[in-house]
Amino acid sequence: MSKSTSNISLSFIAKVAIICNVFYLLSLLVMTVQWFKIPAVVSNFIAVLGLEMAPGVNIAFVMAWIWVKLAKKDNYVENWKTILIVLMLSIQVGTLFI
Repeated sequence: MSKSTSNISLSFIAKVAIICNVFYLLSLLVMTVQWFKIPAVVSNFIAVLGLEMAPGVNIAFVMAWIWVKLAKKDNYVENWKTILIVLMLSIQVGTLFI
């Protein structure tokens, strides 16, 4: 059984989304906790990956995952990754309105 290009792309997007979500949580930590001091260069890198890339990558993953499900193709992404990404997307949408 060979993986199709869409499933390989979906697996890659899932890995990138998880990395960006970790940086999203770190950026929330930097913004909310006063004693957590890091250099400005590192803080800017965390903010770009976390606050700017994470929502876009999560939306791209969810849309691609829905496309794979509607096309009834095999899904090579583990369930825990899908649940984590959807949960993080809902947290990001929730923190947008706080």
